[in-house]
Amino acid sequence: MGSPPVPARDRSPGTGLMLVLMATMAVGPLLTHSLSAMSPLVIADLGLSESQFGLLATVTFAAAAVTAVRTGRWADRLTPRTLLVVIFGGAAVSMLLAVAAPGYAVLLVAMVVSGLGQVMANPATNRLIRLHVPAPRRASWLGVKQAGVQAAQLAAGLVFPALGLLLGWRPAVALAAALVVVLLLAGVRTVPDGSAPPYGRAGPGGPVADDDRAAGGRIGARRPGASAGRGARAPGGGAPDRGAPARRRRRAARPPMPGVVRAYAAAAALTGLGAQSANVYLPLYAHRELGLDVVAAGATVSVAALLGIASRVVWARVMDRPGTDGFVLLVVMALGAAGSAALLVLAPLHPSLTWTVWPAAVLHGAAALAVSVVVMSGTMRAVPAERLGAATGVVTMGLYAGFCTGPLLTGGLLQLTGSFGTGWTVVLACYLACALLAALARRRARA
Repeated sequence: MGSPPVPARDRSPGTGLMLVLMATMAVGPLLTHSLSAMSPLVIADLGLSESQFGLLATVTFAAAAVTAVRTGRWADRLTPRTLLVVIFGGAAVSMLLAVAAPGYAVLLVAMVVSGLGQVMANPATNRLIRLHVPAPRRASWLGVKQAGVQAAQLAAGLVFPALGLLLGWRPAVALAAALVVVLLLAGVRTVPDGSAPPYGRAGPGGPVADDDRAAGGRIGARRPGASAGRGARAPGGGAPDRGAPARRRRRAARPPMPGVVRAYAAAAALTGLGAQSANVYLPLYAHRELGLDVVAAGATVSVAALLGIASRVVWARVMDRPGTDGFVLLVVMALGAAGSAALLVLAPLHPSLTWTVWPAAVLHGAAALAVSVVVMSGTMRAVPAERLGAATGVVTMGLYAGFCTGPLLTGGLLQLTGSFGTGWTVVLACYLACALLAALARRRARA
């Protein structure tokens, strides 16, 4: 006789689920990374200017920023497998649009679709972790799945230039679209269907994780301002106002987002501005202002990406430790990122300081690129499971707002002044502002 089946609530999440989570984070930005890696080929084929090409990433992140909150709420309602279809399907459609683009306008549409698909990745994967990973391991899982973004950046930098030279940039992107479809099929077969309860107990309103009471109450429990049911009576004992618009009733029933979530969103915006500025312009800066050759200049981003993968895992494990304060970690990481920006400001001042671009790249990967792990993990702790998608959407909006603002601002300052110095100084100021914000948020939380 075989062993009795293990109850769903006692099953340990497997490697397959982790790989799906990493792939979900990786496929969204893959089009942006691949086009950046093959930028000379794309620019030559479509006859674009450098500013037009730079606008592609800005459009993607802007589309993600303006839809982050609403898509985060959708992530709370759709099934996990439906979410995978939206994310992977959106990535594949955007790539096929790029492949077929006869000109710049269609390529811009492809980037908008890419942004709409990838914005749901964070709330969807956070929800899956919350539902299927025990509380003591969630931060570590979050760190590994967030590393999927940097893994995509690293893979794109290593693979797509060679594929583009060998096949052309359009066939290279088409191959990536085929890979995304394969990953979607594997993901749908691997991800739980949402029917199994998460770790913890099951309450009357649905599955409840062990730490949900600490995060704000169990799922299904009534909250201040929430509807008590269809037969609820309006204040004063009268009958409910059934003629009021449904949207107004839903807004009235929705409790406000905790201040800690708004603080994490602001921190994500400030650090996202600096991180994406460096991701986009670090190679050009190293080549133009420091005199590195094209290969060495490109290696600065590869170094940052490698450190970004490792740092996200390490910082996530630190967040796993009981009693760890996310705002304390944010202060440390923001100061480390500020050190990176300071080195970039100093490097051009004297030829003997050129080497400082390498520790700057290391600090960029070790600190700035890992902030998303802390803000997402802190958000996961701050809200109950049924509001995690909406809360993640708020933080994601801040992150993508920084992403789309950073390159636009840095590029504008570069064009205005002819130097990267002013742009890196603004990035330095944003990192220091994030450190101050985190310190104030911690002080307020402890008051």
